[in-house]
Parts: sequence; structure tokens; C-alpha cells
Amino acid sequence: MNSVFKNNRIVYIDLLRILSILAVIILHITADLLTRTNDFNTTSWWVSNIFNSISRFAVPVFFMISGAMMLRIEIKSYKDFYIKRVLPLLIPLLSWSLIYGWYNQYYILKSNMGVGDFLLDFGYRLLVDRNYVHLWFLYAIIAIYSTVPLITKLVKSCTEKDIRYYLLLWFIVSVIYRFISDVIFRWTNHYIDISIMNIPMFMGFLGYFILGYYVYNYELPSQWKNILFNLGVISFFLTPILTYFASIHSGILDEMFYGNYSITTFFMAMAMFIYFKEQETSLHEKTNYKIKKIISSISKASFSIYLIHLLVGLSISQRIDFDATLFESLLNLLFNIVTIFAISYIAVKVLNLNRWVTHVLFGGRG
Repeated sequence: MNSVFKNNRIVYIDLLRILSILAVIILHITADLLTRTNDFNTTSWWVSNIFNSISRFAVPVFFMISGAMMLRIEIKSYKDFYIKRVLPLLIPLLSWSLIYGWYNQYYILKSNMGVGDFLLDFGYRLLVDRNYVHLWFLYAIIAIYSTVPLITKLVKSCTEKDIRYYLLLWFIVSVIYRFISDVIFRWTNHYIDISIMNIPMFMGFLGYFILGYYVYNYELPSQWKNILFNLGVISFFLTPILTYFASIHSGILDEMFYGNYSITTFFMAMAMFIYFKEQETSLHEKTNYKIKKIISSISKASFSIYLIHLLVGLSISQRIDFDATLFESLLNLLFNIVTIFAISYIAVKVLNLNRWVTHVLFGGRG
């Protein structure tokens, strides 16, 4: 790849990581107001809705990046793979589940729960993924990583046509079928259940994982790229509008178009990946080495920022008032994004000064 520089970083992949972690921060900041009010006509609600909507590409892109990077490696030993790839995810899952569980219990809920009861409650919540809202991502990526030794062999033995066939079926089952089912439910209050569409391997984030591998390794026909990119651009504009009308219809915030398998989210994620891949050569040539080093540093810290950012946000973020003006809403949002991102990044770099802390909190990353 032309954008690989001396330390084997890929510029457009690093930029996608940075934009995705910023988008995740935006998602969590804006979710506060969106879930606190059902008044969909205030300026502050619209600001939160718009920024939340256009940030929805983040999680699918993270899975696509993981697939693009992970499925290209050669796995010679299951043991080595689990030690090098899975264990560094399990350790932070345990560490941050404990940190967020403790913070939630004693600082947010102000509980008087004893240590023994806390540990029992913590163990149960760890098992069923209820310690904190954003840690679900670790459960999902660990589950997918456990399939990588087999999926790697599968995709490498497949032709491009074979992978396209898989992705088409996944798109039909996980995106189109889900979209149709959601629409029918909004109008009839009943979900459709077509048994033939329940195909396990063609459901869930594994599709995004393999999609990332495909888009990274194969050149899409120009017509496909144009169509997918244009649908993505349209989706960026449509998502907040469709969310507004769906919420008006439901009477509460309707997250149909916010979902990771939403048809608009899918096209936004594809548009982002395609666009930055197309800029690969230009980014490599126009970005000097010092800027690449900064981009690389932030990108490598993105996983750690993901883990720590909500703790930072709980400590310093400022809530947006329901009746805030456009200027106040935008200023508040910008303040929260910049401060949470900056403090999270600095905290990660400081914690990374201790090798033991790096392994315990971030699985050796950052």
C-alpha cells in the first residue's frame, strides 16, 4: 500500500481511527440530551440529533478497520494468537469493568454496598455485560477475534466473487431484512419473523469485519464506488431528518436510524472507508513525516481513549440545557469534545509511561 510509511502505519487507516474515536465521543456526549427529553423541536435537541446522526459511522468503521488489519495476518499457532491478540483485550475488559463498576456503584449511585456484595454483583455484571455502557464493544470484538484463526483461512481461500457473495447475503440479512422488519414494526407494532432469514454466520458484526477486509484488499468498480459514496453522503443528511420523523411518530427518541445495522449507518460507514482509501496516495504524499507521527500516535491511542473517555466525560463534561440557543449548544458540544478528547489522550500517554499500567489498563496498547 502506498500510504505505509517507515513504522508500517497506514495513513488513511490511522485517520479513520481518529475520526471514529472522535465520533464515539460525540455519540456519548449528545446521547445525554437526546435521552433526557422528548421535545424534538428545540434547537439543542436538533444540534444533538444532527451530530449524533453523522457520527454513527464510528462503530462499523472500527469493526471494518479491525477486519482489514486482522484478516491479513498469518496465524501459525492458536496459542500465540490468543496470547498476543485476545488476552490483551480480556485484561482491559476486566480492569475497566472493575473501574467503571466501582465508580458507578460508589460515586454515581452513592451505594453503601459492602466489598463482598460488590464483588458478587461485579462478577455477575461482568458475565452479562452490564458494568458500563461502552464496554459492550470489548465483548463483541473478543467474540469476533475468537473466530479469526478460522475466518482468516476462509477469506484467503475464497475468491473475490466468493467474498462478494457472502457480503451480499450478510447485507440482505443484517441490513435490509432488519430495516424492513423495523419499518413494519413502527406501523403495525408487530415484527415480522421470516425463519429462512435467520442465518447465524450472516448476522452481526462479523459482516462488517469481513467487509473491511474486502474493501481494504480489493478495488471496487468505479460505478460501485460512486453509488456507495453518494448513498453515504445522502445518508449523512437523511439520518437526522428520518430520526426526527420516526421520533415524532413514536413519541420518544426512536433510534431506528441510529443503529449499527441501520441502512443509513451502513452507507455512511462505506462512504467514509471508500473516501479515505481513495485519498491514500494523496495523504501519503502531502503529509509530512512529523504530522504522520502525530497521526500515528493518536491512532495508536484510540483504543485506550475509547476505554477511558467516559470516565473523563463523567468528571468534566457540561450538560446541554434543553432551552440552549444554537450558539450555546454548539459551544457546549465543542468544549466537551475537545476537553474529553484532549484529557483522555494526555491521560493515556501519561499512564503509558508505566509499562505495567499499560498492560493492565490497555492491553499493552497506546
